[in-house]
Amino acid sequence: MSSIDLIIIGFLKRKPMSAYEITRYFEFKRMKKWVKVGSPTIYQNIKKLAAKNYLSSKTIKEGEMPEKVIYSITKSGKKYLLDLMNRFSTNPGKIFFDFNALIANLSLVDKETALEMLQDLKMSFISSKDDVDNDFAEWPDVSTEVKAIMKLYRMIFRDMIKWIDELIENYKDKD
Repeated sequence: MSSIDLIIIGFLKRKPMSAYEITRYFEFKRMKKWVKVGSPTIYQNIKKLAAKNYLSSKTIKEGEMPEKVIYSITKSGKKYLLDLMNRFSTNPGKIFFDFNALIANLSLVDKETALEMLQDLKMSFISSKDDVDNDFAEWPDVSTEVKAIMKLYRMIFRDMIKWIDELIENYKDKD
């Protein structure tokens, strides 16, 4: 089950695009903040989706521009889109945080170093929350769906900051 596939096919259901346009749209919608993916992955997944006949393609040339391949969603691609959406609605996936490895190993460093690391982690959370807040302010007229995602991240970062504050206080009290 691939969230990248779902996003790519979702974009193409809206309108046919080239792989480059999909990558640019991905960046324009700021999806890289919410889905861990790079441009090479997008290109690879587009090729895989086309090989599975979820996408059709045609090569076009516009004026002096080089040829480009435009992808469209096929009938089986529309079915796959609905299948992915149904699967994600019933199995949204687990949430893993890479920083849990840091937390699990804090006892391996002295208390002062551990507190500095926790403070650095807190600052990272604050920076991420501020980034989402700025996006929210810059994009007041985004879709309901994007607003919902941004709100989710605001809530997550707000709660992560509360959590880290509590952990820092507990760690200060630790012998």
